[in-house]
Amino acid sequence: MVFIVTFTILFTDKNLQTDFGTTKPYFIHWYGLLITGLISLIGGIIILAKPDRSMFKIGAVGSILLALFLVADIATYSEVGFSSPIKFATYLFGVSKYPGSLSYIPGLYDVLFALYIITFAICLKGLSYFTDSK
Repeated sequence: MVFIVTFTILFTDKNLQTDFGTTKPYFIHWYGLLITGLISLIGGIIILAKPDRSMFKIGAVGSILLALFLVADIATYSEVGFSSPIKFATYLFGVSKYPGSLSYIPGLYDVLFALYIITFAICLKGLSYFTDSK
């Protein structure tokens, strides 16, 4: 599911693709999100293929790091032309279209963040299953 949401963002967010219309596709942040999406896909496949203690531990750490990475992206606000981190956070995590932006689907970053947190919780639960069963 994380992979699907990530790729929906990649292919629908024209701001992400072009740095809000100032560069030709594809802007560096687009590639960063592509990498996190691929990491999520590969990690999910590995965990499903080999659900053991070490994989759940890696999944928990990986998912929380990806959630933090998504939030830390706010610190790059000046790179993408925002005058403050609050404005960029409003664009990323707002549920309505940010004024003056190109086309994108508001709320998808919220969904992605929530999926990372849910994945973290699932991995912790899986980790506790292997800990409790010993």
